[in-house]
Amino acid sequence: MSDDIKPAAFQAGDGIIITGAAQGLGRGIALRMAQSAAKLALWDIQEEGLKETAALCCAAGAETVRLDTVDVSDETIVEATTISVINDWGGIYGLVNNAGIFPRSTVLGMELELWEKVLRINLTGYFLCARAAGRNMVDNNRGAIVNISSGRALVPRERAVHYGVSKAGIIALTKGLAKEWAPHNVRVNSIMPGVAETAQPLEDTTLEELRSRGSRVPLGRIGQPADIASVAYFLLSADATYMTGQSLGVNGGAHMTA
Repeated sequence: MSDDIKPAAFQAGDGIIITGAAQGLGRGIALRMAQSAAKLALWDIQEEGLKETAALCCAAGAETVRLDTVDVSDETIVEATTISVINDWGGIYGLVNNAGIFPRSTVLGMELELWEKVLRINLTGYFLCARAAGRNMVDNNRGAIVNISSGRALVPRERAVHYGVSKAGIIALTKGLAKEWAPHNVRVNSIMPGVAETAQPLEDTTLEELRSRGSRVPLGRIGQPADIASVAYFLLSADATYMTGQSLGVNGGAHMTA
């Protein structure tokens, strides 16, 4: 490797922000990162869930964990909290954009307010967090962002048009940021999970019904938070320093895109 090429690689002591960390995939990713030497900034609007995640992260070996009550759709809060993290830790290396909502609704039964709320949190929130953290990454000439999209970005589902559109937008956002920030040694990739055993799908089905969907997945089971977390860790790590602008399907083969 040429001496003038300095790949963006996660190192001990780097600061990483994880949004939507109070439960589900966000908690799984936080727990995986807790096994490294990263400093973790856990963001969510659910304070009790954040405290539980933080306790689990500390038990898993994390030495530095801060909790921030952040609505990712609020520009003022995102900007102020990001500055606070930078001031505390001297910079940010990683961001995992994961916070999101999935209120089911048919198109004909959907109010404009719900449409705009889903896009505001699921897509605009990703933009706000990426922009706030990205400034510091670009200034430091190193960094990595992982955006959590969904297989629904590619395969529509009834009562989920708003959700699918927001997740498809994340893929476009990922590619755009990757292209714009590549000269600054900042990598941006996304993950498209399939159905996973988290609180979100359990809002409208039982655990038994959810697990039964695994029979339709080529690998024979639904996903677990740890499945997504391991890929997020990889994308932040030195093993992925030649990857940017990619969207990886982590779904047991349910949605084959190539």
